[in-house]
Amino acid sequence: MKNMPPTFDYAAFEIRYAAGHLYFDRCGQVLLDIDRKCPGWTVTSVTPQTGTLENPSKWLVANFNNQVFTFTAQKAWKLEMGEIAKEISGLWNIIQANLGLEEFLRIGFRLNYLLPTESEEEADRRLKKSEINLMMPQSVLDDGYSIKNRQLIAVLVKDGTEYRVELAAVIRHEGLVPPDLVRTDPRLLSKKQKEIRIAKLKQMAEYSANPTFAVNLNVDCVRFSPETLSVEEFILKQAQVVDQTFLPVLRKL
Repeated sequence: MKNMPPTFDYAAFEIRYAAGHLYFDRCGQVLLDIDRKCPGWTVTSVTPQTGTLENPSKWLVANFNNQVFTFTAQKAWKLEMGEIAKEISGLWNIIQANLGLEEFLRIGFRLNYLLPTESEEEADRRLKKSEINLMMPQSVLDDGYSIKNRQLIAVLVKDGTEYRVELAAVIRHEGLVPPDLVRTDPRLLSKKQKEIRIAKLKQMAEYSANPTFAVNLNVDCVRFSPETLSVEEFILKQAQVVDQTFLPVLRKL
């Protein structure tokens, strides 16, 4: 699985705001406007505490109340980043207008990537080679200690945005079992063997999107008390930063 590229696993977005009291008066209007203007979205739950919507065809979920708006793309690899940004922005514009929101406390966009591996041991071996890594004093290692697993976390700041970067070897119990690798030259296979090989390659493609074992890169991009707010611009900018700055660390493993 050395040649498998990282998979964009999921994305999560959040805005926290002040003075969202109109939620209690205008929640219904928000939901009605979203139903009319945002194709594919449906209301799944409404309470005095939270309004919940889903877009089942795209595996998207959104929640909002008087304090926060959240959005999750549960199968992000099925969508382009621009499409995710537009879906978030479309919902947010309706919520912001109806609730009269002007003061924003926190905006965050989290991107999660998986590099599929055949086993937990392979994931740890890959992680050991990472440019972002964990260093133990040689005296500790000489005393008989060894690193069983690694979880590497760093918080960086640039241009007013915080980046919480996490690398870890993970076991995903909801993931698929890794398929047997197909290494035989296809020119040496019978017709039936070629059909099996095609099926195995399909299994590998499915596993790359939903692996049991992987190296996980999770980057949370956060800005506090932004004076101006363009949701779509923020999302696309942070996605670009992650792609150019942090994702290469995963690609090199």
